[in-house]
Amino acid sequence: MRGIDAIRRSLGLGAAEQELVYAAGPSLLPHIEAWVDAFYTRLLVDPVAVRILDDDGRVIRLKRSLRSWFHELLTLPWDRDYERARARVGDAHVHIQMPTDLMVTAMSGMRAEVTGTVRRLWPTEPERTAQVVDVLARALDMELALMLLAFRRRERALARQKDRMVYAQRSARRLAHTVYDRVDAALCYAELVAQDDPRRGEWLARLRDVLRGLARVDQRLRVQAKVNGVPPEQVAVSELCRLALADVSADGDTHLECIVEPPELTARLVAPAARLAIEELAQNSARHARGGTVRVHCTAGSPAGIRIEVTDEGPGWPPEIREFRDIYREGSGLGLSFCELVAELHEGHIELFDAPGGGAGVRLDLIAHGPVPEVGA
Repeated sequence: MRGIDAIRRSLGLGAAEQELVYAAGPSLLPHIEAWVDAFYTRLLVDPVAVRILDDDGRVIRLKRSLRSWFHELLTLPWDRDYERARARVGDAHVHIQMPTDLMVTAMSGMRAEVTGTVRRLWPTEPERTAQVVDVLARALDMELALMLLAFRRRERALARQKDRMVYAQRSARRLAHTVYDRVDAALCYAELVAQDDPRRGEWLARLRDVLRGLARVDQRLRVQAKVNGVPPEQVAVSELCRLALADVSADGDTHLECIVEPPELTARLVAPAARLAIEELAQNSARHARGGTVRVHCTAGSPAGIRIEVTDEGPGWPPEIREFRDIYREGSGLGLSFCELVAELHEGHIELFDAPGGGAGVRLDLIAHGPVPEVGA
């Protein structure tokens, strides 16, 4: 997911623009109270905002927060710590279910108030006024983009949850039908075996086959692409990883690293499922191993597949997860269960291991539906 550095580059907010805001700050700080009052005067005539801000105590707290927000904008460096602070502001907007369109229109009014103040402060310095107005407008755009990231994180979290539930539901439905059919067949053969019939040996052999099939019923979920209707396609693995990691929400001190060997590696995969599995594993690592490196390492598998390893530098696997075996084992976690289902979609498997240095690792082997180039090819 885009962070503050990428947003600043897009808006052209470099060191010089930061210094310009610092220089204007002492003159602008006394006007923060007027900006806050004007902001809430406009906001509280909106019927949607009134319903959200119907508690006087909440309004008082939000006014105090907005004063601090303005002060930080004018005085603090726009770095990773600043981004984390703004993430908390965005999360608060998500919590109170603030409509994003209301945030955009409110920011527009705020920009007009700030611009008017700047023009009144330096009426005889048109060049300086234009520079400060321009930079502050872009800085407010940065603020809006940072807050909207919280809504993107929430959107992705809900999408991951929905997609995992859809896969799990389809898998469970398929499993239920398979189990029902096999149990029904087993009962029929058991009835035939109980009869004095010259074909009793044949019925007994078929009964054994059905019972063995029940013991392996989870393996019957392979090639799930036919069930979910998404066909495999030839994809560039580096692009697949880029898209997956772009939606991972990581702490500012957590580094996401991706290595694809060879860089031009391609595979024929059910792309949405594979992408979501990578995102899920990286997100789990980023959540449980804050401050370290989360590494996604993709290589050509053997004989014709792809191997994805996601490792972190955290505390490692807890005992209750270390014994993870299959998707239906209670307590294995929906994330790992979903990734095992993705492995089954591709006739592969998932494995947990201890990463170097004591962290946790997940190895996902997917059988590619098509040729995978050899390393160095």
